[in-house]
Amino acid sequence: MVGYHGPTVPAVPTYLPSVSASPSFAIGTSKLISAYAGPAARVQRISDDVEADLSFGSKFMDVSSIGMGTHQYKTLYDQTGNTNHPTMATKVNQPSASNLTYRGCPAIHFDSSDLAIDVRAKWMSCATGPITEKSAFTQFLLIVPAHSFNDNYYTAQPPGATTLSLFTQTTNVGVRGNNSSPFNSTRKMPRNQPIVLRWRGGSTGKQFAVNGSTQLISTAPVAGPETGIMFGHHPSTASYDGKFDLMACVIYNATLSDADCLLVETALYAQCSVLTTASNLVIFDGDSRTQGAGRTLNETWEKKLLDGTGKTIHAINMGVGGQTLSTMAANVAARVTALYDAAYTKNIVVNGAAAINDFTANRTAAQAQTDMQTWATGLHANQIAVVATCPLRDTSTAPQNQARIDYNTWLKANYASLKAGTVLVDIDALFPTWNSTDYIDIVHFKDAGQTKWAAAFQPVLEALLA
Repeated sequence: MVGYHGPTVPAVPTYLPSVSASPSFAIGTSKLISAYAGPAARVQRISDDVEADLSFGSKFMDVSSIGMGTHQYKTLYDQTGNTNHPTMATKVNQPSASNLTYRGCPAIHFDSSDLAIDVRAKWMSCATGPITEKSAFTQFLLIVPAHSFNDNYYTAQPPGATTLSLFTQTTNVGVRGNNSSPFNSTRKMPRNQPIVLRWRGGSTGKQFAVNGSTQLISTAPVAGPETGIMFGHHPSTASYDGKFDLMACVIYNATLSDADCLLVETALYAQCSVLTTASNLVIFDGDSRTQGAGRTLNETWEKKLLDGTGKTIHAINMGVGGQTLSTMAANVAARVTALYDAAYTKNIVVNGAAAINDFTANRTAAQAQTDMQTWATGLHANQIAVVATCPLRDTSTAPQNQARIDYNTWLKANYASLKAGTVLVDIDALFPTWNSTDYIDIVHFKDAGQTKWAAAFQPVLEALLA
């Protein structure tokens, strides 16, 4: 994250503007309200549980005293003075802290893990407020999703909300990503870089926006107040799916006008130079290894790749844990082709070395070859495909592994015939044997492995990007 590219960030705060209503709730890792004189957050040291408040510097929360993996967040302070402070007292559920920044802006890492060997949910809540009227509210989130699939929970109001579908919910004001359920091309997908999400309810319906690009949702808001807020976890399920970095959340207990929304969003953009326009759209498709399972502090290989380029990119991660190449082929039109956008100079689709779930389900190399062909030909004519060989699942020499080897041999020989302009990345060559340095378990990758993935894709994308 340290290398995130974008315009130069101003050294002084860009405060929230004066609009038709005052915010009822505001938390963030940068100072958002000029009159606020308190700390930004409270951290707890992992080694001995010592707690300390982090103050604001001239603009951002000072994280100079925090190392990599040494602290976790216990409390985020509400800058409005309404004392609605999200808190997590249980150590195992506290979101991670670090000195990583997006253009100088620190992040609260809701890096929940759904890996069986390290299951944990990272979340925070405040039961007493804010109080939000469902039929007249405006919520803004400055976040970086680790991925975009359906169970990436961002906020829930009230904290115990049990229905959180971003595009269909009527009973609360929660926000989550959604792409694995039936997909509609008009949906504004969260991007895997700093973005501002707008979620607004009013007399004309509900509105969702990514960086000001709006979509009206037909279901009308249901009147009534909701008290409290939760970040990062859906309490009614066994899901551990809050995987995002949070830099700010601001709520107004009123329906702000479009003009006022744009003023607030512009102030939030300035916290870390949100990239509102770009020349390139890159879509990552695949399974849990593309989704980012195994990473720490939400540092997926896709994010590492984005951090290392100077090209302007909007990126969407459509990876879904457990997804097969067969499923990807069957749903490519609705999930990936529909995301083609002629407003970008280049539309690139990266197939992130998918197929391992097919082989573990005893599908043959020939079946995987057909699936890859179907997936590639199903893309938009102007989408450029980047495909990758499938790396080891473990050290097995079982028939499933031979099918993987046969598939990789075929792909290396035939990738150019999949679709005009298709490029190959030989990920399998990076991992000739299983090792505990790169792998977190028998299939997913640690930070070292994620870094290798990013380095392998980097030159390929650099050559393709506008």
